[in-house]
Amino acid sequence: MKQLLTIFYLLLAGFSAVAQDNTLLWKISGNGLKTESYLFGTLHMACSADFQIAEKVKGALAKAERIAFEVDLMKKENIALIQSHLKPAPHFFDGLDARKKQAVDSALLANGIPVTIFDQVSPSVVVSLITIKGFDCADVGDMRMMEVELAKLKEAQGKPIAELESVTFQMGLLDSLFSAEDLYTYFTGEVDAKAMTKDMVAAYFAEDLNKLEEIMFNAAYLSPEKQNQLLSIRNHNWLKRMPDMMADGACFFAVGAGHLLGRNGVIQLLRDEGYTLTPIKD
Repeated sequence: MKQLLTIFYLLLAGFSAVAQDNTLLWKISGNGLKTESYLFGTLHMACSADFQIAEKVKGALAKAERIAFEVDLMKKENIALIQSHLKPAPHFFDGLDARKKQAVDSALLANGIPVTIFDQVSPSVVVSLITIKGFDCADVGDMRMMEVELAKLKEAQGKPIAELESVTFQMGLLDSLFSAEDLYTYFTGEVDAKAMTKDMVAAYFAEDLNKLEEIMFNAAYLSPEKQNQLLSIRNHNWLKRMPDMMADGACFFAVGAGHLLGRNGVIQLLRDEGYTLTPIKD
C-alpha cells in the first residue's frame, strides 16, 4: 500500500537538461546556517537484490538532528488516509475511445492483470501494480523502499521525521495527473518498461545522474504542464519550508532523485536562495 505514493517518481519524471555532478548526496551550508544539512536523492523502491544504502549516506544521516521525507510512509495516520483512497473510480474510462480502451484491456491482460480490476480498486492501485511489474523482481514481495529502510537505520533512531507535504496532497496530485488517456499512451508507447527500469536502477545505484536524467527524460510521457505540476511546482513549495527546517538544526532531506536536478530542481533552487551545495562523492 505504501508503494502507491512512489509510482510517479519512478517512471514519469522529466528533467531539464543540465550537466550534473555524479552524486546523490549533497551538503547544504552557508546563508546563515549554524549547522550543515544534507540533501539525498532517493529511488523510492527497488528489488532487494539491487538495493543498497551507501556508507556516506549513513554518515550524513548520523550527523543530522532530524529527517525530512516528502511524506512519512510509516505514520499511522498516513496509512489510514491511503486506505481511504483505494476505492474504484467508476467513470475513469469515460470519454476514452473504444479502440483505445480495448488496447488498454489487452495490455492489462498481457501483464497478468484482469480488466475488471478497475471495478475493485482505484486507478492508483492499478498503476502501482504495473510499475512494480516493471521492476521484474524475482520475488515481488521482497521489494525494498528507500525511505522505510532509511528510517530503520541505527543512524536514524530516535530522530523526528518531518514531512515536506501531506499524503492528502500527494493522493490528490495522482488523481489530477493520471488519466485513462495517459494509461493508453503508456501501454502503446515504444518504451520497454522492464528494460528501462533495469537501466534506471543501474544508473541510480551507480550515481550516474546524467544517464539517469537521459533515461527518465526519454521515458516521460506526461505533458510539460503535468510534469511541471509533478516536479517544479512542488520543488518551489518545498523551498518555502526547507529554510526554517534547516534553521532549527541539521536536517537530512530525502526526496525522489528527480526533484534534485535541472534548473528548477531543489539543488539549483537552494543555490538561488544563497545556500552552498557541495557534492559528497565519498
